[in-house]
Amino acid sequence: MKQFNKYVFILRGIVIFSMVFMFMGCPRPKTETAYKPLFMKRSELEKSIRFEAAAELNNPAKIYYKDKLIFISESYKGIHIINNADPKNPVKMGFIRIVGCLDMAIKGSTIYVDNATDLVAIEADDPLKPFVSKRIVDAFPEPFPPDQLMIPVQYNKENRAPDLVLVDWIKK
Repeated sequence: MKQFNKYVFILRGIVIFSMVFMFMGCPRPKTETAYKPLFMKRSELEKSIRFEAAAELNNPAKIYYKDKLIFISESYKGIHIINNADPKNPVKMGFIRIVGCLDMAIKGSTIYVDNATDLVAIEADDPLKPFVSKRIVDAFPEPFPPDQLMIPVQYNKENRAPDLVLVDWIKK
């Protein structure tokens, strides 16, 4: 019995040593994001939505088709409007600049979109003259970085000026 206990003790030691050695030799998973946040003052954010000339489509996200118009969201940038009355010759009509835009939905002539943390209703009866009709401040949490890793503590809301809103993530 003493001999058996001796082997069990040695075996436990080998297992523990192997586990320690294995975990020390393994690379630790990355926990902090490779992105840095871009902030904007709340007062600037609330005035930032505007109609612009057609822009190049670089990072498309959602797409909607309504009344022969195509609406394509561009992550963190805004919404492209394309006239598709002639599907063989679509015409870029313009771009609605919406900082922090990640999602959109359309009902009737109203485009619902996130403007960073705010929910905004944009009236687009005339797609060349859209305007903000309603804003719900802080309707959404701040977006996580694209790699979905932890946000460094210094960028948390409680550790920055209260009038700053996270609007985008830039690769370090």
